[in-house]
Amino acid sequence: MRVLHLSDLHLSRFGESGQWTPRADDDNAEVLHTWRRWEIEGLRSRKRRRPDKLRLVDPEGVVHKVRSWPKRDDKAIQGLLSLAMERHRTSAERLVTDRPSPDDLQALLRVDPVNTNLRFLEMLDQVVPPLEPDMVLLTGDTTDNGFGYGLVTHAFEPWIDAGRLFVVPGNHDTYEMFPGRGRRKRRLAKEARYRAFAEEVGLTPEDHGGWLRRVGDLVLVGIDSCLPPRTMLSASGKVSEAQLKWLQRLPEDPAFRGARLRIGLVHHHLLRMPFGLGKRNPIEMYMRLRNAPEVMRACRAAGIDLLFNGHRHHGYLVQLPDHPTVISSPSSTLGCKFARSDYVWHLDLDDRHPFPVMHPFEG
Repeated sequence: MRVLHLSDLHLSRFGESGQWTPRADDDNAEVLHTWRRWEIEGLRSRKRRRPDKLRLVDPEGVVHKVRSWPKRDDKAIQGLLSLAMERHRTSAERLVTDRPSPDDLQALLRVDPVNTNLRFLEMLDQVVPPLEPDMVLLTGDTTDNGFGYGLVTHAFEPWIDAGRLFVVPGNHDTYEMFPGRGRRKRRLAKEARYRAFAEEVGLTPEDHGGWLRRVGDLVLVGIDSCLPPRTMLSASGKVSEAQLKWLQRLPEDPAFRGARLRIGLVHHHLLRMPFGLGKRNPIEMYMRLRNAPEVMRACRAAGIDLLFNGHRHHGYLVQLPDHPTVISSPSSTLGCKFARSDYVWHLDLDDRHPFPVMHPFEG
């Protein structure tokens, strides 16, 4: 049973990342150019006769770029129009029905090298054929803002049909870090989209948020660590008390107790990052799993053998005596903050003592 571990894909509607800014309905804007429901608008102040700024707005009313009004108006509009065309070509919806050829994919990446939708396709081309995984694990942040699941379900359709794609939510999938009007409404919408995705891949969680699946002599346990923090601008997580009690009762479940190998999936990291690891010292305060010691104790007591996580875009492997082996995945699209090369984890669960191995690829 060959397993591929992916995490932090950060897919989105057009492969862009970051907080989206909805267009305000009450601002003083005029439409200067329209292309396939994309609009280039001029923002006019009350004191001036011509617009002060230009902005590009997508068909859903989301602002993609704002720039000052330049001296040459035509070139400014052409630049924003080119960005609209690029976004349109890299939308998750279009990539499902019109996947670019390898040459076209590289050409698009040269224009937009950090486009996560494109980097996802590039990664798959270099990872799936040589590894031929029987099972795929996704440990959260599948999307950047709750959009792009269709690209995942299309890419992994054979594994979904076989019941071999396993996912848990990440903070980007389910809650809003940034303050602002409509924050709660956006969070509820993201949670609904993730639930629909989980149901589509056959992993409807229980009321406490976790799930358990038996595959042959293996058992997989999904842990939801995305209980939102009260602090704004925080990406920290927490496992609910109800879910902790469920983890503690796992040995009572015959499907769990009789398994040869027990595998846990969680988004937030259970171990504190080593001091100075990577390009800069990570800030644990706003990224940590707030009840990590309790979660680790519950997993240890239950007898979980392997724990996969993502979240920090740092890859590492930690084996502590009498504890689950912890495998942390870097971002499968944005890379690892510590290593100079991009890679994914894979392992063969048929081995007597499965050991994760890094598979590098060119990103």
